[in-house]
Amino acid sequence: MSLVAIFDQAADQIREALANDVWDFQVEPWAITSPTPPSIDMYRGELSLNEEGMGETFEKSNPGFVMVVRARVGTNDGEGNQDVLYALADPSDDHCLVQALYDDPTLNGYATDVSLLTDSGLTIVPGVLSPEIHYGNVWRFLVIPAWS
Repeated sequence: MSLVAIFDQAADQIREALANDVWDFQVEPWAITSPTPPSIDMYRGELSLNEEGMGETFEKSNPGFVMVVRARVGTNDGEGNQDVLYALADPSDDHCLVQALYDDPTLNGYATDVSLLTDSGLTIVPGVLSPEIHYGNVWRFLVIPAWS
């Protein structure tokens, strides 16, 4: 088991949820610096649950890590592209990104659990290597690996 396998499986589950769709998503198990929207990328994030002094206890009691999943769409069709992000965030929609991971929270046996920590809602995501901006949504998940 490796972190690479966990991220690969998470990307596969998201791709499966978006398969045969009108949106041609670029879904990658690593950070994309120059995305071709619509895109979904993921990367290991910082565990920063320090509200009310809980962070240190939380970090010591959970052997997991934070997986950040970021969806980005272009700004050229504001309403249409925002509708795509709303579909990804809507638990009643077949394209719900959170549900794609919850469908198998063991990530094909690579994890013991995946749980949502935060959802940014609709946000503006600035470009990394260009001045281009995107509409986006960023989810942070706690992943507990099934270390063998």
